[in-house]
Amino acid sequence: MCGIAGLVSAKPLAQTVARDDVARMVEAIAHRGPDDRGVWTGAHAALGHARLSIIDLSAAGHQPMPDESGRYHIVFNGEIYNYKELREELIARGHRFRSSSDTEVLLRSYIEFGPGCLERLNGMWAFVIWDDVERTMFAARDRAGKKPFYYVEQEGSLFFASEMKALFTLGMRFGLNPQAAFDFLTQGTYGHLGADGFFATVRQLPAAHYMTVRAGSAPRIERYWNLPAVARRDRTPYDAAFRTRFRDVFTDAVTIRLRSDVPVGATLSGGLDSSTIVTLVDQITGGAPLHLFTSLYPGSIIDETPFFDAVVERVRQPIIHRATPVEGRFREQLVTVLHHQEEPFGDTSIFAHYHLMEAARRAGVPVVLSGQGGDELMLGYPSLVKAYVGHLVSRGQFGRAWRELDAWTKAGGRSRRDAMLSAGLHALPLELRDRVRGLFVSSRLSRIVTPALRAAAGVDRFESRGGRAMLDAYLAQVFSRFSIPHLTHYDDRNGMAFAVEGRMPFLDYRVVEMLFSVEYDALFHEGVTKRVLRDTFADVLPDTVRLRRDKVGFFSPLARWMRGEIGWIADFMQRERIEHLGVLDAARYLSLLDGFKRGDDRAELEIWRGLIYHLWADRFDVAPLGETVSPTRVSSAGGARRRPPAHAAAL
Repeated sequence: MCGIAGLVSAKPLAQTVARDDVARMVEAIAHRGPDDRGVWTGAHAALGHARLSIIDLSAAGHQPMPDESGRYHIVFNGEIYNYKELREELIARGHRFRSSSDTEVLLRSYIEFGPGCLERLNGMWAFVIWDDVERTMFAARDRAGKKPFYYVEQEGSLFFASEMKALFTLGMRFGLNPQAAFDFLTQGTYGHLGADGFFATVRQLPAAHYMTVRAGSAPRIERYWNLPAVARRDRTPYDAAFRTRFRDVFTDAVTIRLRSDVPVGATLSGGLDSSTIVTLVDQITGGAPLHLFTSLYPGSIIDETPFFDAVVERVRQPIIHRATPVEGRFREQLVTVLHHQEEPFGDTSIFAHYHLMEAARRAGVPVVLSGQGGDELMLGYPSLVKAYVGHLVSRGQFGRAWRELDAWTKAGGRSRRDAMLSAGLHALPLELRDRVRGLFVSSRLSRIVTPALRAAAGVDRFESRGGRAMLDAYLAQVFSRFSIPHLTHYDDRNGMAFAVEGRMPFLDYRVVEMLFSVEYDALFHEGVTKRVLRDTFADVLPDTVRLRRDKVGFFSPLARWMRGEIGWIADFMQRERIEHLGVLDAARYLSLLDGFKRGDDRAELEIWRGLIYHLWADRFDVAPLGETVSPTRVSSAGGARRRPPAHAAAL
């Protein structure tokens, strides 16, 4: 896990200028890799790297790493978990290694197999390999998009980096993508737009894609992996044979993610997903000491301590670390987390994760396994359960739909009426569902945005089904455009803020493919989510955890936190600032803010989204709506460089 940066140019590079530029980019993301730095420059490319040493801590793992001929150079951010198996295969094919790093395995895999190497990899990655003979750059991003890769094209050059703040060091300024702003302010969605983020001219290589760039030519981007699209009649039966295979695959997914030359720990909330991973790790390691990181505090409004304690009792040598709470530091933490996230975020669960990563670094544990991704894959969220019930209704299975909904709402103490309405929406064809969502957004959620923003954007629509069943199409959107991109984004940024590597066994592509191919009964049955996990690992999970039917997310008293900083918020959200950026209706927003001051919490989300958006725009010097901005670079050889944006004085 590291940080990468660099450039490819059609024209020959001025070596000193290129080296200085890339070194500056690497310096901006040095928090991602505090153990080593390196820069390499060629005639048409320059590569930079900030290293977090996880596999092969010696100097042999230094990057940019060349092959023995000097033709190829690689910079790599991530981990290849099956590097040992690939190394043996490559040795059998005649390759000789100078290190024990997974980076060299990756480089030689590309030399041997070309882009086909991606099909052999199990891990998370964003990497660049420069071919100095063909003057070609090859870049790729992992299947789930765990590792980031941003790039900007400008005047025959392509600049890339793990984080956008590296690009700011080149004096670039970026305009606003109005669609992203609209989606966030009206619906709270973010981090889901694939190649189109909040900045109009900054692109991101989509997950499960690779890019080839020949110096002077436009990038060519191709997909190398997709979620399985399985017809209902072809879905894998949910039976004992499937559970055996699932246990083997998931156990291996956890096992290979324990490979490390530094200490490895795990987060634990007391939920089903993290508890499964922790109990498996204890089995796999034979009860070796295990660092556990939690943000639970006894006596809180939503207290999962009894479940946490039940799992800890199953761990033979637990070492428990509790993250520092947010209380009393909301303003400070908000600004700091926003700096690392680089885009507005819709909820404050990010804070809890941020503090877990802080606790891991403080404990000297730079690798942490987590249970993230399990909810998205096994209908763990209420919205996904409602989508499943809607799927049953759309297929005419009304009796079963009612029984499932009734069992689920009774078990969780949920509103049957609200669940029925939402399930009914999910039963509609996607095109009609889009229209209903559009009316909902237009009539209620878009009340705080300006007509100019509404005109420049629109309702965020679902993509075509691509031959999938309706429920599969929805789950594919959750995986590729909504929830998974969001959690991988914040996991990467929070972890890298402290040079901590987060590993997610549920996002192992083999696990994903199995869960997308099995009968739905494996995911939800008789009102119970994640059936396959509960059944498969019944022997290792405490019954108090395995049988729990509630879904508890991180609770944050957002209204209380904001009201504690209401003076600062009011000072920052001045009418002049709001009108200048042009995305919020200033009169409407300030009226809601006045009501919030008086104790009306109904507009809590509108207040939050407007605040975090304007803090983000101020922090990263975002152009107002409608202003056209070209990411023109001020060269270090061509005069004064535009000063990178700094925290606003109001912060």
